[in-house]
Amino acid sequence: MSDLSAARIPDPLEGLKAAMRHYAAGVTVVTTGTGDERRGVTATAFTSVTMEPPTVLVCINRNGATNTALRSCEIFCVNILAEGQDEACATFSGQRALHGAGQFAPFEWLPCAGRPLALKGALASIGCTLTGTIEQGTHTVFLGRVEEVLISPSARPLIHYDRVLHSVGL
Repeated sequence: MSDLSAARIPDPLEGLKAAMRHYAAGVTVVTTGTGDERRGVTATAFTSVTMEPPTVLVCINRNGATNTALRSCEIFCVNILAEGQDEACATFSGQRALHGAGQFAPFEWLPCAGRPLALKGALASIGCTLTGTIEQGTHTVFLGRVEEVLISPSARPLIHYDRVLHSVGL
């Protein structure tokens, strides 16, 4: 029988960090812009908001270039990463020596919402038009109306859990 007792963490910040490490989440790369103005970032803070109208949200650090680019472009794509796309996750989270539009070079891109923002092979790519923002602490919550969706039906999800990427055994 397993121990079901809970560890109490008195510091709210450290407690939230520990809790989020234990929350298994899909991994996304949020992309925006065109040409040399393309920007992207790895994010796990993403969810659907409503089906009528179809709307999603993603949270992005206000100090990042993707935040600024998304505000000016007003079109973005949430690429839900598939198993085997660990390198895209690492590249867009800043773990490689690539920045700005250079992050896009190692990967293939497909048109979505009228721009080449969809990562080829992603589990799903959701092209959106920006409909609103909410500023909260260090991040901006971007709301987007879904314009187009691309699905890779045979792909399997990439999951982030306890600071490590995992495959789901389906």
